Amino acid sequence: MSLSQYEAFIKAVETGTMTQAAEELGYTQSGLTKALNTLEEQWNVKLLTRGRNGVQLTTEGQLLLPYIRTLLHDQRRLSERIGEINGLREGLIRIGTFNSVSAQWLPGMIKRFQHDYPGIRFELLHGTDTQIVSWIADGRVDVGFVAYPTLSELESEFLYRDPIVGIFSEDDPYSRMEKLNISELPNLPYIALNEGVEDEITAILDKNSITLDARFVESDDHAVIAMVEKGLGISLMSVMMIQGFDRRIVAIPLEPQGYRDIGIACRNHNLLSSAASRFYECARRWIAEEYKPIEL
Repeated sequence: MSLSQYEAFIKAVETGTMTQAAEELGYTQSGLTKALNTLEEQWNVKLLTRGRNGVQLTTEGQLLLPYIRTLLHDQRRLSERIGEINGLREGLIRIGTFNSVSAQWLPGMIKRFQHDYPGIRFELLHGTDTQIVSWIADGRVDVGFVAYPTLSELESEFLYRDPIVGIFSEDDPYSRMEKLNISELPNLPYIALNEGVEDEITAILDKNSITLDARFVESDDHAVIAMVEKGLGISLMSVMMIQGFDRRIVAIPLEPQGYRDIGIACRNHNLLSSAASRFYECARRWIAEEYKPIEL
């Protein structure tokens, strides 16, 4: 048994396919298959079932998965401690994130962090808030950006309040409004976005007893913005989501105002590797120093 076999097993579970797992680990597919077959033979346990739709955990694999995750997590912590002794020259930080954080924050945060620790590598996992919280809780990621507040069993801190706005095509007559009263939304063609921390929009609608009949539901913010630009409908997004787009759209503040609050979270500060702990603090400082609140 070796750590590389455990990593192969975890990566196959995370990606759901042998092909993608082999590609991300730098294996041939036959090499990855051999590593997993050898592990199953050594343990005399069937861990995965493989078919046309990818790989799935067996009951035994599901039972052993958290122990293997813990083993690899502890190995990373051991490597990080050794790295700390040697000046934190190498290591891996796994981050749970969503599109707008990856586009607006992480490049600056990582650049600052790598100025001091150039040998540290990053692995970014994109998902919804529910997925990111789950990844933090089970150790799949070290830290994650989440809707704030989050689960009480996680350690988290508030980072930023991101205003929610209505977005319209420049040619839409409504684009000339100073404020978008939320009561108008049921009368407008709506394009729904599922992007990471999207529950705040649902909460705003529920709080105001607003039910929308979405014409489209899209998971890609670029696609939603393009559809709005072409006059196919309007949408609600946070200001972070639309920053950096060169599109003929207009952002209008909501009345009453709406926000999404974003935080950073980990399972337990005492369980973080040295590199992950320092990145956590780097992220907090970067927001405070580089990313000022937006006034509408």
